[in-house]
Amino acid sequence: MFISEIPVVVVLSKVDKVDATLATDVSTVFKNTQVKEVVMETARLFGISANQVLPVKKYETEMTLDTGVDILALMALRQMLYSAEDHLDNAQIREAMSAVRVRGAGDVQGRQAREVETASESI
Repeated sequence: MFISEIPVVVVLSKVDKVDATLATDVSTVFKNTQVKEVVMETARLFGISANQVLPVKKYETEMTLDTGVDILALMALRQMLYSAEDHLDNAQIREAMSAVRVRGAGDVQGRQAREVETASESI
């Protein structure tokens, strides 16, 4: 979904609160049925596709870094960057198509003016 053509993603934080097993091991977050249900419900509520809902776990009580938590955050960031890049690519394509249409309309008007000019010369 795009609001004013701006890409939308939802960062679903605290996925460890959905299922207690994720508090110690987030490596199964994408296979977890409870997380899938929350992702699907979030997507439905926002009117977006499920791949635009990005689950992450926040550091709350951890005293050390956790690679799994870091990977989730980096994957979410990567998806946001891909979405932004796609938006910019599509904007450039739309702009180029618009320029072609404007130029094409100018050619038609020029041709019509020449036809009118030729017709008036022959009269």
